[in-house]
Amino acid sequence: MLPLRLKLEYSTHFLSERKKYIKNSLQRFTSYKKTVTIFVSNPSHPSLNVEKLQNAKGVYTIRLSRSDRIFFIWKEENTVLFIDIGKHDKYRRF
Repeated sequence: MLPLRLKLEYSTHFLSERKKYIKNSLQRFTSYKKTVTIFVSNPSHPSLNVEKLQNAKGVYTIRLSRSDRIFFIWKEENTVLFIDIGKHDKYRRF
């Protein structure tokens, strides 16, 4: 039996921010694509540095680069909702 792959969902805010994040940057696009591909197949992969934000109810981050993150919440056991992307400092919003 094959393990279930993660299902991704995207908030409208995330889609808007992702468009700005990868605009005119092949490096950011490549990093985003690689990171999401790894996350979908193995959400606990060490290179992702998945962290739960303290004082933010159920919000987690995935590391894209030294300063950039994807912010998400678990909706179900194998379903994730991406809610924001960008600088690490955005964690203050949550």
